Order: sequence, then C-alpha cells, then structure tokens
Amino acid sequence: MNEISTQASDIATGVAIASGTMARLLGRAAGQGRSVTAWRVLSVLDRLGPQRVGDLAIEQRVAQPTMTGLVIRMENDQLLQRQPDPDDGRASLVKLTDAGKEAVEAYRQRAIMALAGDISSFSAKEQEILAQAVPLLQRLNDQVASKLDR
Repeated sequence: MNEISTQASDIATGVAIASGTMARLLGRAAGQGRSVTAWRVLSVLDRLGPQRVGDLAIEQRVAQPTMTGLVIRMENDQLLQRQPDPDDGRASLVKLTDAGKEAVEAYRQRAIMALAGDISSFSAKEQEILAQAVPLLQRLNDQVASKLDR
C-alpha cells in the first residue's frame, strides 16, 4: 500500500466510525421512543416520496414482514398511509401523512439542536474546520450513493 492509500484508509475508518456513532447518538437524542429504523423510513419517504413496503424493507435491510409490521404501527399512529400503486393494481405505496411530515421535521430540528448546542462549545477555529468538512462529507455521501445505485 502506498502512503496515499494508507492515509485514505485511515480517514475512511475515522469517518465511518464517527458518522455511524453520530447517527446512533442523534437517533437516541431526537428519536422520542421511535426506533432508528422508523425514523429512517419516515425520512426516506419524505425525501423520495411514496414507496412500496418491499422497497422500504430492502432499503433498510430488514425482512418484508418486519417492515410491514413497522408500517402498520406507523399507520396506526397516523404518520403513514397506503395508497394504490398506479403502476401495479395489486400493490400499494406507503406515503407520509401531514402528521408524518411534521414528525420528520420535528425529529430533524431536535437533532440539529442537539448538534448545534455542542458545536457552539467548539472554538471559532474548530467550528470553521467543521464547516469546511460538511461539503466534503456530502460529496462523499453522494459518491458512495452513486456506486450503490448502479
């Protein structure tokens, strides 16, 4: 391995561990009793629009019966509703209700506030470094996602 590859590997290890830890901690801080999977499903529906239960299960790496149970619980909580799939009359799509959209926005705001409070304790220089890393992390997310979508 050359020096650049070792450096990239070390950075990748740090980013993977830190981002995974942050995702879990923010899920706990902002989740208010819902599972991380539930919040991820709500967020996916908010970003991508209506989805089939099977596609949600694949995306979240859970069995379809598990996802069906989660969807039913969130339907009962009036966060989701099913609608006919216009491309397949036998299937249905799951979409956010207005209450589901509000819940996702409130979750994101709680997560942002949890982070902002801690970031404000950083020095101005540390905040500047962190701000400069944000676009790089987003670009990295986009690159990884584009490879997964192939």
